[in-house]
Amino acid sequence: MSRKPSQAQLTAVLSQLTETDFKSITDLSGPREANLYAIRELFRQGLIKGVLVDDPLGAKDEAGPLLCNAERLRLRKPCVEVVIEAQAEPLMPRLGLLTL
Repeated sequence: MSRKPSQAQLTAVLSQLTETDFKSITDLSGPREANLYAIRELFRQGLIKGVLVDDPLGAKDEAGPLLCNAERLRLRKPCVEVVIEAQAEPLMPRLGLLTL
């Protein structure tokens, strides 16, 4: 049976992460097990990145492998910003704009 984290738990974990500072599971406030479920879901949604370690005994639920650890956690840049940045660079030289 899968334990789906609540929206409150997802928000609680997200609020503790930034795009630049790395955090590990031990740095996060709240129950470790609940945070691991939330991290797994946020990672699947593409909202965070980091190093996730599956349970060494192969424990899993309906949603997949359970996590036993998470390191180097941080927020992903929003996809819209990445697309805008990628499109803006090639256009600037064509428009005669100088970049420094």
